[in-house]
Amino acid sequence: MKVQLITAGYTEALACLKTGQVGTMKKILCLVIICWFWSTSASCELLDVELMHSFSTPVAVRAMVASADGQIIYLLLDDGTVQLRTADGQLRGSFDAGPGVSDIAVLGTNRLLLKNQYDQQLLIIQINPEVHISTQDSPTLGLPSAPVTIAVFDDFQCPYCSRAVGMLKALVERYPEQAKLVFKNFPLSMHKHARFAAIAGLAAQRQGKFWALHDLMFANYRQLNPALIRQLATTLNLNMERFEEDLKDPALGRCIDSDIQEGKSIGVRGTPTIFINGRRVQKRSLEEMSHMIDEELVKLQAGRS
Repeated sequence: MKVQLITAGYTEALACLKTGQVGTMKKILCLVIICWFWSTSASCELLDVELMHSFSTPVAVRAMVASADGQIIYLLLDDGTVQLRTADGQLRGSFDAGPGVSDIAVLGTNRLLLKNQYDQQLLIIQINPEVHISTQDSPTLGLPSAPVTIAVFDDFQCPYCSRAVGMLKALVERYPEQAKLVFKNFPLSMHKHARFAAIAGLAAQRQGKFWALHDLMFANYRQLNPALIRQLATTLNLNMERFEEDLKDPALGRCIDSDIQEGKSIGVRGTPTIFINGRRVQKRSLEEMSHMIDEELVKLQAGRS
């Protein structure tokens, strides 16, 4: 419709100029219309389309939808299968929704609304896909060989993260041989000193004091700033000269950027976001997370038998 209206305006303006029967103001207006049309047309001609990714499916796609952040694509196939794919097309998982499902919509994080064409039912599905989280070189609390990994994406100025510290440590204490806690940095842009705190934590890790500084920073998250962080570090008997050098090491910044990128790729948008063996925790409570750990241990036991 817009193109038709613009074209009509352009044609009319051109005709007015050709007749020579319009006043000066109308001539100026006609010229403006013509110039605007050609400028917008030129802009359209400069659009460049690039194929970023392509992939195939085993059967035809009946419907498709993407998550609000564009990170996950949900494909409803003709055989009733729903596939979960990343933004670059990689298959993350699938489930059978049934042949009667005719349409699909996203309801927030990891929830889908499915429409059944046979009985006119609407189904709300909760999805909890398992994701891979790199733990290499990340600060780890607990037995390194523990089969269950609790990974938390955290921000040192986040009040909710501070409240979760005790609960996460309680889980490791409850499962001393079965579970370990892995810390992933996810400083939020709204928190002025969160990135500096993240770098300080990794600098302390180089001297074996990550968790000690971690606890102090979260205990003081309201007042956290570079001066206070340095003050807290001195109480841990760190080699402060080395600590200051490490604070300037670009490698630590790259580690944090890697954590942030990894978090975003698996749907992390806020803190704390917790995963247990790659499964996202929906309800942050000791009971719920203990239940999830128990489920993982049962699966591991079944795999051995």
